[in-house]
Amino acid sequence: MHTHPEASEVMFVLEGTFSAGFISAETNKAYVKSLKKGDLYVFPQGLLHFQFNTGNTTATAIAAYSNQNPGLQIAVYALFGNTLTVETIAVYALFGNTLTVETVNKTTFVTKEEVMRLKDLFGQSSVPS
Repeated sequence: MHTHPEASEVMFVLEGTFSAGFISAETNKAYVKSLKKGDLYVFPQGLLHFQFNTGNTTATAIAAYSNQNPGLQIAVYALFGNTLTVETIAVYALFGNTLTVETVNKTTFVTKEEVMRLKDLFGQSSVPS
């Protein structure tokens, strides 16, 4: 999961299937869509977002940005770094409510077991659905 603080991103699917989504800044709700060849998806500027291949074949997409210097912040590094603090635990809890263990696993490369352990630790549901 990552953000581009200086630009919106548009993604056009050339082949394959993707799951893509972003998290609202106002409600912390996850908006997730399944995308196929020919679909276009817009990630608003500065919002946490992700995309990953959901098919059994190669998936290819083209991305473009509203700024030649969109910036990049990868959430797992920004949030967890070397240590957990009260602030990062609170931020994790905000988006842990709406994302499944599988989605967090595929977008952060944290193992499903570790995601479930962290969800339990921070008081979130650890149901792996």
